[in-house]
Amino acid sequence: MTAPGPWLLLPVETKARELHAKLLLAGMAVERGYSVVLGEQNAMVRQLAHLPRGLYLDKSIAASKTRHFQQLRQRGYKVAAWCEEGLVYRDRETYLHQRICLPSLAEVERFFCWGDVQQADLAARAGAESTAASGEEGAKLVATGNPRFDLLRPEYRDLFADEAQALRQRHGEFILINTNFARYNHFHGEENLLNIQRERGNVREAAQEAFLVAWQDFLGEMYHAFAAMLEPLSKAFPQHRIILRPHPSENHRRWENECAGLNNVTVAFQGNVVPWLLAAKVSIHNSCTTGVEAYLLDRPVIAYRPVRSDIYDSILPNAVSHQVEDISSLVQTIRAALAGGEMNGGAEGRKTAGQYITAIQGRESSERVLDAIAELDLSLPQPSGLGHRLGLASGHLRLPARNLARWILRPRAAAYVGQKFPGLTLAEIRQDIDRLRRASGRFSALRVTSLAHQCYALTGDGVTPPA
Repeated sequence: MTAPGPWLLLPVETKARELHAKLLLAGMAVERGYSVVLGEQNAMVRQLAHLPRGLYLDKSIAASKTRHFQQLRQRGYKVAAWCEEGLVYRDRETYLHQRICLPSLAEVERFFCWGDVQQADLAARAGAESTAASGEEGAKLVATGNPRFDLLRPEYRDLFADEAQALRQRHGEFILINTNFARYNHFHGEENLLNIQRERGNVREAAQEAFLVAWQDFLGEMYHAFAAMLEPLSKAFPQHRIILRPHPSENHRRWENECAGLNNVTVAFQGNVVPWLLAAKVSIHNSCTTGVEAYLLDRPVIAYRPVRSDIYDSILPNAVSHQVEDISSLVQTIRAALAGGEMNGGAEGRKTAGQYITAIQGRESSERVLDAIAELDLSLPQPSGLGHRLGLASGHLRLPARNLARWILRPRAAAYVGQKFPGLTLAEIRQDIDRLRRASGRFSALRVTSLAHQCYALTGDGVTPPA
């Protein structure tokens, strides 16, 4: 048995959105000689003292991350990041203000951009605040795309083929509605947007609060317009199931109440969105990343835009979709899609997509991310006695009950975390690896073992995890 290579740590916040992409990235990393820790982000952070040191790849560089990154570096880790929300943002200045924190950027070795637009926006932000820092921080920005979109390529779609077929068998022919209104219909209530931004120090002036209130009001109009379309669609397409899939951060029960009494309308949020997009006859959204995903999957996709805003609408997902503004046009367009009509943004949509997304074609985003990581020195000293503390004999870390007790969240907070990450078992991750092998023809030597609570080690065959 050989010792593992340099370690990558891949925390997952939203399982349905991130898990499969990070599993693909992990598989490619192992092929290059890395070892990987993959797991739920809260569990990973709370067990850092028991995990190998390596490159920690975070999901954002918001202001809330600065201290976290500093603590990681003090523990001997290196840090890289991308922004899961960095492809589709409604207002450029608000995104840069709320999501891009230069002190957090200063702590990372590399920041992986979705494409040219995000890279240019971040470079401008760094340059505007500090000319001296812009060159150093700008060099960290690498346009790689995001591994989530690797899974949308034809060569990986078979990963979701069985799930897509199961959805067709369960629901028959169905119309999929994806919502993206968490800033209004949040799990923690309508006041969550302002409360969070106040806590983060992003609301210092009356004008900033007025901007957020207007944004929330706009999304409230959109929410109620989507709710109002459910009954007309239910009546127009009685032979079809209509599936409403809420955003992971939304109040799902509120949508269930909106659908009450509509026999062919169902609220569902299970698993990755990709098999749902593949199985649906047509997808409907507004300013949602799922519109881009449907487009890249070559599936019919409609942007329903009953209200518009030059500030609060997102450019990319609407641009790659067939756009309609009223219920009558929506019904007609759905009928055309069900009859086999092509529904997307056409040539103009393709041009826009190329500006926002790197790695639509050519080398995968995962490979480009790993190319950038290969430039870093990850020969980091591991803490003494790590193997003993990890309990290698059983392959699973057993922490004292008093330590686990500190992880207990308040019931509502725990419910929110559970909605975004409802657990991950060793059997499940092995099943996903097997599906990934069959879909790609790769990763035959990939091995997974339970490492700690909700954390798993992925290594090459013949590698002892961890040393």
